[in-house]
Amino acid sequence: MLKLLKSGLCMVLGWSLTGSVLANDTIVFSTAPTQTPEQTIKLYTPLLNYLSQVTGRQFVIKPAKNYLEYNNGTLQNAYDMVFDGPHYTAWRMERQGAVPVARLPGVISIVVAVREDSTIRHLDDLIGHNVCAFSSPNMLTMDFLNYFRNPARQPTMLRIEGFKEINECLKSGRGDAAVLRDQVWAKQDQTGLRLIEQSFRSHPERTFSVGSRVEPEVRDKIAVALVSDEGSRVAAPLLEVFKKEKFIAADPRSYEGLGELLAPVWGFQ
Repeated sequence: MLKLLKSGLCMVLGWSLTGSVLANDTIVFSTAPTQTPEQTIKLYTPLLNYLSQVTGRQFVIKPAKNYLEYNNGTLQNAYDMVFDGPHYTAWRMERQGAVPVARLPGVISIVVAVREDSTIRHLDDLIGHNVCAFSSPNMLTMDFLNYFRNPARQPTMLRIEGFKEINECLKSGRGDAAVLRDQVWAKQDQTGLRLIEQSFRSHPERTFSVGSRVEPEVRDKIAVALVSDEGSRVAAPLLEVFKKEKFIAADPRSYEGLGELLAPVWGFQ
């Protein structure tokens, strides 16, 4: 067990702790494992210290080492507050009574690119072809696969790590198409490439959601604090990672139906 003592708040690593060990007023926080556990603690500790001061509750970080561990924690309802993709937020809303309280501004839109000389013109042309994409349960990948409702007609997904690698996968000819975020496509070298699909669905950005074990009055304090000027100041290092300046309020209606994107992932049916 790793302990980080900062401003009187104890951040705890590891799955060995159970709810019965933690104090009743503890709020267990986790986030999608896009950073290492050590990086997660460094990035989120200042913000959680601030929320502890605002709410009078103790926040404990339980970072996951990988998505297998993270998904297990999600399925077991082990987290009281989470910061992750909109498909996870929607699934928690539908299955665990979670409430979205704040999110990053902007939307997530996916584009599908092919090489300029490709005969592929539409998404339906990708059946039986290789597609460069992030590993499941990345939202871009799950949203793309959701278009192909019949699993037998889904393209073969080449699991790649990093947008740069996805681009190289496509340009090298290893894959016949690539699933990218629109913002990444706009900034990258598009020479020899073209789009066959652009923003066929758009979703809210990464979101903070609070579980049903947290009292509504405490949840409301968290929501107000996250979108406040002080919250933005405290969370500046975290916001810089996502190239954003602040958090904004989350509209629950924006997440309707997104939970279905996790249906192909074991345990989320």
